[in-house]
Amino acid sequence: MPVSVFAAVEGPLELEWSAVGYVESQSATVSASSIGRIDQVLVEEGDNVRAGQVLACLTATAERSATEAQQAAAQGATIQIRSALALEREAASAQSARERRAAAELAAARMRAQQARVALARMRKAYDAALQAAQSEYEVAVMTAQDLETGGRPEEIEQAKAEITAAEAALSLADSDLRRAEELFASGAVAQRDVDIARETRARAAAVLRARRKALELLQQGARPQQIQAARARVRSAEARVKAAEADLDSLAAEEQRVREADAAVSAATAAYAEALAGRQRLAAARADVNSATARSRQASALARQALTQLAERLVRAPFDGTVGRRYVDPGDMATPQTPLFSIVDSQKTWIVAEVDEQDLAPVAVDQRVTITAPAYAGREFQGRVTQIGGEAVPQTEVRTGARIVRVRIHLVPRTSVEKRMLKPGMEVHVRGRATIHPRAILIPSDAIVSSGSRQAVWVVHRNHVEKRTIVTGFAAPERTEVLSGVNPGELVVVSGKEGLSQHRAVRILTGRDE
Repeated sequence: MPVSVFAAVEGPLELEWSAVGYVESQSATVSASSIGRIDQVLVEEGDNVRAGQVLACLTATAERSATEAQQAAAQGATIQIRSALALEREAASAQSARERRAAAELAAARMRAQQARVALARMRKAYDAALQAAQSEYEVAVMTAQDLETGGRPEEIEQAKAEITAAEAALSLADSDLRRAEELFASGAVAQRDVDIARETRARAAAVLRARRKALELLQQGARPQQIQAARARVRSAEARVKAAEADLDSLAAEEQRVREADAAVSAATAAYAEALAGRQRLAAARADVNSATARSRQASALARQALTQLAERLVRAPFDGTVGRRYVDPGDMATPQTPLFSIVDSQKTWIVAEVDEQDLAPVAVDQRVTITAPAYAGREFQGRVTQIGGEAVPQTEVRTGARIVRVRIHLVPRTSVEKRMLKPGMEVHVRGRATIHPRAILIPSDAIVSSGSRQAVWVVHRNHVEKRTIVTGFAAPERTEVLSGVNPGELVVVSGKEGLSQHRAVRILTGRDE
């Protein structure tokens, strides 16, 4: 039987695929964020717009008035804060000054009271000493006069010597007190009056010592009439000094009054300091006014921002840079969040989505270069690159029932800016791609395969006889099919004339001339 054959070859397995696709781009339908009547339309179809550009304005009389009122309220609240802050700073400064002044006055009053007590104690001590000295002098003068009148006895002489010793000790103590008073006066701790009292006390002690020495001398010499008279005069003089010392003690009442007045001044300064501290409540009230004004300002600012937001919602803005694709409204139309007003298309960000049949998906790969043609531009080819292959096969019911497609995203690779703008969103295009599936594969014509149920076979010619051989195929294309096993490179397979063949039947290979 005559047959046509083809020698199985080993070479690269290249598969082509094609699909219909559509140009897509970033696009958005723009609506108003609130209900209102269109007051102005500021763009036309085909206009280029920037992100945030106002496309249309809704009537906003009430919102504009509310915004102005809230902004005025916010400004008033800001002025109130400044006034409250100024009052709070003034109150804080005045309160600090009052507290410092009251504290200084209290410290001074306490110092004056302490000094008055110290002075009173020293004066009482000095006057007591002066009185005792005067009383002692008086007693000595009386006894001296008596001794002179009666004559001195041995025991009286011994007593006079003892009194001289006591007077010397008193004079030594008076000298010590005088030196201490002068030192304190030099340092500013005591007044001149204290020094004068110490000097007077010392002078009296010296006088007593002289009198007692004189008395001893008289006892030892014996009395003369004029001595007796002198002794009596000393008695009278000593008696006068005693009365003077008692009068000095009585004069301490004035110093005691000064102490009481100083204590009263301390009490008054303490009360004034407490009153100054109580002024902190007024300062706290001023700070509370500042906090209240701040809260009102924040609330007013929040209301102003809310009013601005509501006013901004009366403006319809472009969501991104692009071109106005469609304009659906005119001034006077009603707008709602559900009503499309414009469609915005970004022609700078376009891509193609190709619908590839599932059986053609094998040669499709990411980063694969493809060729794109469009019916609108006959004879012109565009270049692209596969960027994404869909994750599922979806039914394609528009053309073939039961067929499934996989969406493949393709990035355009335009050579010029003009070419980039030629493919418009929504246009239908055709995509072609080619890929090498296997670099070394055994290939036979697809027409040589004989299918029997689930098995596939070919007729192999060997020494002018045919042998039916079961094969395992791989990738299949309309013209060539990959053979995984069953045929070796160089073996002849029957392409035509397969009808009527049987195992080991003799065949005649046709040449071009025989056909």
